[in-house]
Amino acid sequence: MTIYGPTKYASTRSSAPDGTPGADAAASAQSRASIAPWASTKVLHRLAELEQRLSDMPIAHLDNVVRQAHRDHSARVRGGFMLYAGTNVTSPRTQGVHDAAISTRPALGWPGEKDQTAVEEIEHLEVLAHMQVTRAMRARYAEIRFVTATMANLAAYVAFTRPGDTIAVLSPEAGGHSSHQQLGGGAASVRGLEVVHLPYSPSRLDVDTAALPSFVDRTRPRMIVVGGSVALFPHNLEPVRRAADRVGAVLMYDASHTAGLMAAGLFQDPLNEGADIVTFSTYKTFGGPPGGAAITNNPSYAERLSTAAYPTLSANYDASRLGPLAVAAAEAVDQKPAWAGPMIQCAKEFGARLHAGGLPVVGANQGFTRSHQVIVKADRIGGACAAVRRLEGAGLFAGTCRLPSQRSDAPPAGIRFGLQEFVRSGGGLSTVGDLADLVREALVSGDVTPIRTRTADLRAEIDTDLWGRRNHAVDPEAVIPQ
Repeated sequence: MTIYGPTKYASTRSSAPDGTPGADAAASAQSRASIAPWASTKVLHRLAELEQRLSDMPIAHLDNVVRQAHRDHSARVRGGFMLYAGTNVTSPRTQGVHDAAISTRPALGWPGEKDQTAVEEIEHLEVLAHMQVTRAMRARYAEIRFVTATMANLAAYVAFTRPGDTIAVLSPEAGGHSSHQQLGGGAASVRGLEVVHLPYSPSRLDVDTAALPSFVDRTRPRMIVVGGSVALFPHNLEPVRRAADRVGAVLMYDASHTAGLMAAGLFQDPLNEGADIVTFSTYKTFGGPPGGAAITNNPSYAERLSTAAYPTLSANYDASRLGPLAVAAAEAVDQKPAWAGPMIQCAKEFGARLHAGGLPVVGANQGFTRSHQVIVKADRIGGACAAVRRLEGAGLFAGTCRLPSQRSDAPPAGIRFGLQEFVRSGGGLSTVGDLADLVREALVSGDVTPIRTRTADLRAEIDTDLWGRRNHAVDPEAVIPQ
């Protein structure tokens, strides 16, 4: 019997028409949930369901529950299309060099001065990963020990600012990541920084460079941060570099979403265009294991980032990341088989097809995108949050984002798609049009049930991934959201 599975999430819960728990169910959930009693009513309801299902479980059953969770998640994703912009699948070569056994081996300090013994092989991997990442990103120095890109961003704040300093970043509506923000407990607030938002041009989807000189003169930022969560087009870095020099600011580029495209030489080259440091996620388009990294060409900056990584913000780290990271970095440059170019091509075609179908695609006047991302305005289709739930019901998994045109206190108004996993899972220009048609129909349809079956059919048609691994067909009922 399935102890844990997608179809088991369906429940006796009472919900309001918008999917939020009804009053009776919410009150009952609040009385039962114990993990996070401070959370919202919706969270409390879900926690109560899971706590009730998983409490008092004998240890003999735990491994079965974990394995079933893995199987069910795999079935859910394989039954549809993962279009969330912040995820990816790893190559067989990257997967093949992962060894979880060394993840519990501390290896503190630099090679040659480790606090532990019997870590010579980890030293080899540290140097190998550093060399491959710097080669891929055309940098001299890399710090690769961060568990996330958010931690890499925090390390940069620690390295180059003091509490009370001002940093200038993109607003959330302009695509700035939460780790750049002061409100909401972002990493910048942990450092005690004052955050101001860069002037932004919604029509160009980039920093308003005409307003930049007077802005930096007025705000005197210690650091300027560009890049972030929404990355349709490269930034024009030359005027931003001049503005940073005007006030002696460090220029940081958050390439979390586009690092893999950069490594392939298909997006932009921030360090050689004026950025002092670049932070990025090592998965997403980079195609490696979870984690973050920071690169620079300045040896003094590299030393400060290293000190921020260890001993300031961490001690041990997961050494099992190093081998897969080295391989993924090499693959990003090698592009055999090619995936970065097809990601961009498919994203452009995806955006064009949605636009032709009547959906308001952001950046349509600029060719929709030059990255793996596509953004759709959701104000005319019931809002972004409801739209991604409809997509989920059709087996199409995307996320929301904020838009430059929206109010800062309003819910996310955009739907953000990423074509990176579609391509690496075997999709291409011959099938992306069909995918776009499914997405468009799901966004404008009242009943997505027939679309779910067609999604599963298209998924079954793409029967091998980029490396020839077989994609196993899945019953479309496996992707029903609960």
